[in-house]
Formats: sequence, C-alpha cells, structure tokens
Amino acid sequence: MDLRNLRELLKKVETASAGSPELDRDFVKAFRSAPPNVTCSIDAAVRLIETELSGWWWNCGYCAARNGASLYVPGSSRIGVAAEYKTRPEHLQLLQDPKWGTLFDNGFHCDRGGTVPLAMLAVFLEARIAVELCEQRATSENKVIRLNK
Repeated sequence: MDLRNLRELLKKVETASAGSPELDRDFVKAFRSAPPNVTCSIDAAVRLIETELSGWWWNCGYCAARNGASLYVPGSSRIGVAAEYKTRPEHLQLLQDPKWGTLFDNGFHCDRGGTVPLAMLAVFLEARIAVELCEQRATSENKVIRLNK
C-alpha cells in the first residue's frame, strides 16, 4: 500500500462533512475489500475494518454535535481481556515495537463533526498508515541486518 495515497485519502476523509460516491470510489481504489457505500454506512465501514484489520477492536458513537470512533490492536492494555480474546503474533509485534508500541497500545481515536462512518474510516486510515510505517521500518532494519552478515 502506498503511504502517500493513504495519507491523501485520510485528508479527504478528515475534510469531508459526509460520505460521497467519489469518496467511495477512492476507497475502492485503495482497498479492493471496500464495500459499496463505505463512506455512508456504518455497516460498510465495519466490514472494511474487519477485513483489513482482522481481529482489531473498534467502537463508535454519535451525539448531536460530534461523532467518534476508536480502534485498538488486540492485546492493547486499553481494552479488557475477554474469554474469546486471541492476540496473534502480528498484533504482539506491533504492541512490542520499540518505536510504535505505545501508539498501538493507546489505540486510534477520532472525535469530529461529520458522520460516524467517516470517523470510523479516519481511525482506520490512521491505523493502516501506522501499520505500514511500522512494517517498513522492520523490513528496512532486517535488510540492514542481512547486509551486515
């Protein structure tokens, strides 16, 4: 995934007051798994999150003035532990990363005007950008280690 495209999409989401067919098309270009009306439907936004960030915990809320959403990697200290709770190795890698671990443990949050689906998509994009940055760093460090051998 191209980080520049993700950041541009995040800017569009952050400045939009409502979802639109154009914004939906941008999500489909970025994520093949994006369902129709992803920027207008809470259900569609949830499907995208659960497909792209499988197992991550999310919540959202609405009030007259603000809409909010949060997204947490499994294993975060910010979420309780349930009986069915399963943290996978890739989740632990994010949480234990020396540079990014605190960010992932704290979760991703958005409180904004606009709509609940856009708040959910904003935290989703923030999390995806962070995952990409963390993975790129790990990959480049592995290359450096291999080159030194």
